[in-house]
Amino acid sequence: MGRQKNDELAQAYRVCLGFLAPRPRSVTEMRRHLTKKEIPRQVIDQALEKLMQENLLDDVDFTRMFVESRERHKPRSRFALTCELRQKGIEESIIDKMVEGVDENASAWNAVQPKIRAWQHLAPESFKKKLFNFLQYRGFGYEIALSTWDRVLSEKGLTR
Repeated sequence: MGRQKNDELAQAYRVCLGFLAPRPRSVTEMRRHLTKKEIPRQVIDQALEKLMQENLLDDVDFTRMFVESRERHKPRSRFALTCELRQKGIEESIIDKMVEGVDENASAWNAVQPKIRAWQHLAPESFKKKLFNFLQYRGFGYEIALSTWDRVLSEKGLTR
């Protein structure tokens, strides 16, 4: 009976490593994945514990990397980041700590940078509408969108 438990744990551990290979995961994401594979709860708990002891699974590190990645590649508002992290099962205290340093004005500016060239040929009202809709989709509020629009205007040498 003990050998079967060891085999189950080894199998669960291999599944975990395969799931971790493409990118880091949260504990909840890993638990959901193992549950879908119909691995017994006790084995899941043991596998997760082993991964945490080996520092292969850590919600704080995962959250830090996730926020940094989003800021670099697909900037979002604090609200949008918080929603994404909740879906990944991250505790509120960890989320609050990691998103408090996000500068929403800088994130919004970084988010629109690649779009400005594509939109610059548009009439100002169309450009403004695209910018506001784009930022709203990324979770930014009106004030952030307005300050970003003002920055676009000043950088282009235009007035409101």
